[in-house]
Amino acid sequence: MRKSLFARMLVVYILIIVIAFALVGGIFFEMLKKQYMDKQMDLMITSAQEINGWASDNANGKMSNEDFNKKLYNKAYKDGTVIWLASSELQQVYLSADPEGMSVLGEGLTYESTLEILDYTEKGYNYTLTSDTSKTFKGAMVTVAIPLVVNDQYYGAIIVHKEMQDLDVGISAIFRQVFIPLILSVAFAAALVFVLSRHIVRPIKNISFGAMELARGNYDWRVKPMTHDEIGELAVAFNRMAEELKLQDGLRNTFVANVSHELRTPLASIQGFIQGMLDGAIETEDRDKYLEIVLGETKRMSTLITDLLSLAKIESGKFPIEYSEFDINELLRRCLLMFEQRIEEKGIDVSVDMCEEKLNVWADEDRISQVITNLIDNAVKFTSKGGELKVWTFCTENKVHVNIADTGIGIPAEDQPYVFERFFKVDKSHSQGIPGTGIGLSIVKRIIAQHGETIGLQSAEGKGTTFTFTLTRSISSPEHKPRPKVT
Repeated sequence: MRKSLFARMLVVYILIIVIAFALVGGIFFEMLKKQYMDKQMDLMITSAQEINGWASDNANGKMSNEDFNKKLYNKAYKDGTVIWLASSELQQVYLSADPEGMSVLGEGLTYESTLEILDYTEKGYNYTLTSDTSKTFKGAMVTVAIPLVVNDQYYGAIIVHKEMQDLDVGISAIFRQVFIPLILSVAFAAALVFVLSRHIVRPIKNISFGAMELARGNYDWRVKPMTHDEIGELAVAFNRMAEELKLQDGLRNTFVANVSHELRTPLASIQGFIQGMLDGAIETEDRDKYLEIVLGETKRMSTLITDLLSLAKIESGKFPIEYSEFDINELLRRCLLMFEQRIEEKGIDVSVDMCEEKLNVWADEDRISQVITNLIDNAVKFTSKGGELKVWTFCTENKVHVNIADTGIGIPAEDQPYVFERFFKVDKSHSQGIPGTGIGLSIVKRIIAQHGETIGLQSAEGKGTTFTFTLTRSISSPEHKPRPKVT
């Protein structure tokens, strides 16, 4: 059977309250008992000291035996105590509660206990005994004894004993007086805990309901923050998550639609041309031309699929970065050679300006080669015949800045914030219908981000575009190279 958070919180809180009250009550009663026993002990020691004064007067002839015994009896009666005067030889014990005046060892005081008391008092110590330590007396009691000293001579002990039946009665009365308020306090605390638990659980249940709505695909569901504490912060975080999920869902749908569109278009073109050939609608002499178109569309689809796979690997974290030390200037020259034929066909003027002859960086050479290739490909693709392509580097502290600029068609200002997004393409009226997958720059952005570096652009419509990205310069030995955090 599933128990709700509210029920568990309620039970736990009530248990805590009950245990706390029980502990506090127990400590309180024990402290009260000890305080009462200590007070009685002090009073009984004072009585014993008073009796010692009477004994001195009796021994010095200032008080008769009759008066002495009478005072002992009255003292015992008044204080509710039993008083013994035990001689050091244990030859006699005066029992003040006995109207006769004297008696041998009484029923309550044994031979062994008297020896123990005399052993203490003979050394000049006061003797105390309570019900917690007594082996002779049962129930609540206090026994004190002081040395019986007359004219500076030890004669025995003055023993004062009192049973504390009134202590148990008093504590029981206090317990009854406290018990009812205690029960009422627990009941009130339980009611308060009930209200507070509901107050705490309600926003949590609201968030739980919202999570179920998100699980059903309702990304428009929002949780209203009901408190200004950690739970309120959780509600705010939940709403942010919902916004992000809604955005990601929109991006996913857009991504699927774009992929479908990008694949459907060349597939439709390929299907149309092949069907035309099969139906005889396309003349034999024109077949080579149309086969070239089909081949181009096939290559376009292959490039799109390759880019999609690369992007998926990057975003899934399965595109590891293999750091090594290499010359970025040499890599730039090699990448430019790959485009030599296309550059010559368009008559593009290329200039290269390196800040140092050899410039080592610490990065993944293959991935950076992919970045440079994409940027140069875009530069060549969007630069008109007779245009310019410029590649240069410069250094700032431990960073190398790589720049690839063209004098192509440029990017409109309103489109520049989106050029690194998946499937984003500049409007055909600006791009002059130049084909592209719309994924290349997105891959470039993510590779640079994985290196912990930055990339940016400057562009003006009709004047050209400059892409700039950074890399970490390699100075120390490879084992001391920093490894940027993969994002």
